[in-house]
Amino acid sequence: MMKPQLYSMLFLMFPLLMLSCELSTDWELQDGEAFIVADCIVTNEFKYHELRLYRSSRELNHLPEGFSGVTAELNDGFGTTSFTEDPEEPGRYVSTTPFIATAGTIYRLTLRYGEFADTAYASMTGVSPLSGAEIIPSDGYFRLVYQDSPDASMTEVHYDWSADQQYTEQTGRSAADEVFYTLDNIDIGKLFAPEKQVILFPHNTQIIRRKYALSEDHQRFVRSLLLETEWRGGFFDVEQGNLPTNFHHGVQGWFAACSVVSDTTFFE
Repeated sequence: MMKPQLYSMLFLMFPLLMLSCELSTDWELQDGEAFIVADCIVTNEFKYHELRLYRSSRELNHLPEGFSGVTAELNDGFGTTSFTEDPEEPGRYVSTTPFIATAGTIYRLTLRYGEFADTAYASMTGVSPLSGAEIIPSDGYFRLVYQDSPDASMTEVHYDWSADQQYTEQTGRSAADEVFYTLDNIDIGKLFAPEKQVILFPHNTQIIRRKYALSEDHQRFVRSLLLETEWRGGFFDVEQGNLPTNFHHGVQGWFAACSVVSDTTFFE
């Protein structure tokens, strides 16, 4: 339920929405120094964990290149696990051994490249169970209704309808993915964000959900990222700025340790 203060705020802003119009914008891109962008989440799943490193791009809408040649190590206070680069995919690094991250442990990720080194720290918070999957009819097919989590979280959903050949041919693909977030804040950018594409699926679709707990710091990073990406393009965009990072010496991005729960539903 919305708080009374939020109702008042929306009421005051309504005339502004009625007077709003679409304006064209010319982007002035400034050259800056290239930097490394890191993306790594270790979880409470026993598996080979991944680290992704990219070189920042100077061009708008240009896919970043993988950053190679980095020595990466993860330390939990008792031992160290190394990551090796995938020879088939530059910038993708995989732990040399499978492991499971645990609560109550502070993890340190160290990246070294020549004489350069940087570190980031992360610890895990608990995750609440997944609610039941709510599926409703939509435009002749079906869609999943996301239900907010009681705590800050990120939920990845993978749909696989390869069992339906007709729908696969109609859409030109056999699977799709989407991500939902529950954050402990109220943002105007989120309330008036551009509409997301709704993923529709037929009968005989397999749905895999993975829910990640977000620590307070990780949540702030995700919020900033959404304000710059998914929530941008609405009526109340925030001024663009640098995203937060938990690395200390120039690397951008985020290193996180997350508790994860998952389930699989076969929608007949």
